[in-house]
Amino acid sequence: MGDNRKKKKFYFRKRRNKYFLEPGFRGFFCTCNFREKDCVKEMYNLLNEYAGKLYPDGEEVNRPPSVEPEERSETESDNETDIGDMLKHEVDSLKRDSQKALKHKRFQVVETGASNCIFIKTNLPSPEELTTAIIKDLCATKVQKTRHVLRLLPIMATCKANLPDIMESAEKLIDKYFLKKPSTFAVIFNKRFNSSASRDLIIKELADLIVLKNGENKADLKNPSLCIIVEIIKGICLLSVVDNYYLFKKYNINEICKEQDGNNDTEASQAKKFKSDVPQNEEQKTDQ
Repeated sequence: MGDNRKKKKFYFRKRRNKYFLEPGFRGFFCTCNFREKDCVKEMYNLLNEYAGKLYPDGEEVNRPPSVEPEERSETESDNETDIGDMLKHEVDSLKRDSQKALKHKRFQVVETGASNCIFIKTNLPSPEELTTAIIKDLCATKVQKTRHVLRLLPIMATCKANLPDIMESAEKLIDKYFLKKPSTFAVIFNKRFNSSASRDLIIKELADLIVLKNGENKADLKNPSLCIIVEIIKGICLLSVVDNYYLFKKYNINEICKEQDGNNDTEASQAKKFKSDVPQNEEQKTDQ
């Protein structure tokens, strides 16, 4: 009886310590082939490696405002002054400890409720910046740094998987990427464990909104400049806007790192120069 109680307590404690995918997150979505724990370890290593290069001093994080001591009157006792100094010293010490542990707090895996689907929450303001740095470097070097990670996509927003919330969250991204400068576009839609979200309706509404924002925006399913990523997992929708989606092998980092020959070598050299106007003529392999 006692052993069963201990097991139940341990189970509930583990449940409480888990984080779950929710609206309002930013982060990274990746897929794998069953080795989820190994995939998470690889993702932590990969993200921390490139975050250390891009943000060596942690300048991307919104640090808490410094605590300034209030002005004291001449009647304050020495004891109160000592307490104030001790408090300031403690705050400074906590800040130093926080900065030392910064790289461990940048990323946190959360439960998605779907097998082979990993979401890593971040406090970085622009996960797309870090993802782009990783993808471009892998395209240039062809160095295989992961074994279990398949796709790696930045996620700029998460919301509930219903049409009004999706459109509200997507409109902010559309204003940023499609309002001022016209572009060709495509909507990449995937859903898992969800029967209520209509693929055709969501794609149509997003495409109509993009054209409404700027009449020169044009749909292009073969070689779009920008792709709107819509990944629905159960009741949560993940949204992002990425460029060079087909050039970068649908952000499948295993495919990116494969040795290429013939026409693909030309494509790889163009990717190395980070050009966005390279035509994609070859049929892409599916990554799921």
